[in-house]
Amino acid sequence: MRAIISVANRDGLPELARDLQKHGIHIFSTSGTLNYLKTEGIHAESVSTLTQFPEILGGRVKTLHPAILGGILARRDLPEHVDELQTHAIVPIDIVVVNLYPFAETIAQPDTTLSEAQEQIDIGGVTLIRAAAKNFQDVIVLVRPQDYATVMQEWDELGEVSLETRRRLAAIAFQHTANYDTSIAEYLRLPSVDSFPDELTLPLKRIQILRYGENPHQRAAFYRWAETSATSSLPTVAGATILHGKELSFNNLLDLDVALAVVSSFTAPAVAIIKHTNPCGLACGDALIDAYKNAHAGDPISAFGGIIGSNRRIDVVTAREINQLFYEAIIAPDYTPEALEVLRGKKNLRLLATHCPVEPKGINTKSLNASRPDVRSVSGGLLLQTPDAVGESSPDYSAVTEREPTLEEVTDLMFAWKVVRHVKSNAIVLAHKLAVVGVGAGQMNRVASVQLAVEKAAERARGSVLASDAFFPFADGVEAAARAGVTAIIQPGGSIRDEEAIRMANHYAIAMVFTGKRHFRH
Repeated sequence: MRAIISVANRDGLPELARDLQKHGIHIFSTSGTLNYLKTEGIHAESVSTLTQFPEILGGRVKTLHPAILGGILARRDLPEHVDELQTHAIVPIDIVVVNLYPFAETIAQPDTTLSEAQEQIDIGGVTLIRAAAKNFQDVIVLVRPQDYATVMQEWDELGEVSLETRRRLAAIAFQHTANYDTSIAEYLRLPSVDSFPDELTLPLKRIQILRYGENPHQRAAFYRWAETSATSSLPTVAGATILHGKELSFNNLLDLDVALAVVSSFTAPAVAIIKHTNPCGLACGDALIDAYKNAHAGDPISAFGGIIGSNRRIDVVTAREINQLFYEAIIAPDYTPEALEVLRGKKNLRLLATHCPVEPKGINTKSLNASRPDVRSVSGGLLLQTPDAVGESSPDYSAVTEREPTLEEVTDLMFAWKVVRHVKSNAIVLAHKLAVVGVGAGQMNRVASVQLAVEKAAERARGSVLASDAFFPFADGVEAAARAGVTAIIQPGGSIRDEEAIRMANHYAIAMVFTGKRHFRH
């Protein structure tokens, strides 16, 4: 029996090669892998021995030859295939161990040129993998180091690799090349022309199987974008390190993502408390402890069992304050050793660190084109859209009422406007002194969201400002806010009844500004 081994990722390769040789497998390799095997004391021959042709074009052509592809693709159960192999002196290939040039890792480097990226597009390796996977009944194909040991163990125990395992390995192989080709297509695609191409695949890699989904009767798994680098400078939930606590749940991950997104909107120290994907508490402060205390004060009842997000390293003072109450998880750039010691006192509290700054990212064409689409599932398909991204700078707005907002009101309006885009529509946020004091989320009409936010805020509504994610279709929402003591409103505008809302605001001497931009979140 014969094997071809040609790998970029050499994890576990010496052990596999030795196991193959124990089974009497004759190994052939391409130049780089061949030299590596020899340094490990493993006998192997060059694929040129099979092809009787040297590697050419700087290694671009090594295995694209009938002597290799014929040996892989020939069906052993068809006499005419066997006869053709003998006629052309081609030997059967029984095992193909191949993984591909590190294209995704190469383009993840910021200074990679187009020419350098092209050189990492594997041709021969993909061909070998697909040929072996097509003929999986006769050829074992291995593309992932994590499969080596289990396959060899099965071979040792059963004396063969079962047809079921061979088929499973073939499926893994085709998915491997599909993800690889997808990464290349995405890199070469011109976003200005093909932001939503006619055909699209999404390159994903599984991080883990989850205990269950939103509910215990649902199955679930957690995937990351395939090219996400472990050294990425962008904070993500998928790239965060879990420092402590029990296994994350599906719902934990959803809330952690919102927590991270919310605090990423601010440059000042900020803390968010998330419950069911809505911020129930959020505040900025000169010190992190102040931000946390004010965030918790926003809705102490709802905060119980919530998820905390911080855009600063958690210090020991803040950790002690957090530790007094029950939370499910915390995500932050990092933790001081003293803070970790305090928080690890609760064995089930999940602690995640992004290990990179959590801060607003400026909006520009390059960063927007590089960002991943927002993907939503519907029956029979997917909806894709560009992210609702905002930059660090304040939005453009225009005062539409007789009274313009004061400087203090403007500061709170800009804060509330950043918060409201993270709240489920219809969304209303009341804020005062850079802290959320009331939230109305997910209501079927806007005035109900105002009433809910006012109810949550109670006396704190007096002197607060209000942000609305979309326009007021009627003046009743403005009136409800005014009667509760709200002094300024920020909203997109654009309703056919805008003039009614403006007149209501003027009646109560409320300052109101329009941004011209909506932030629905369904």
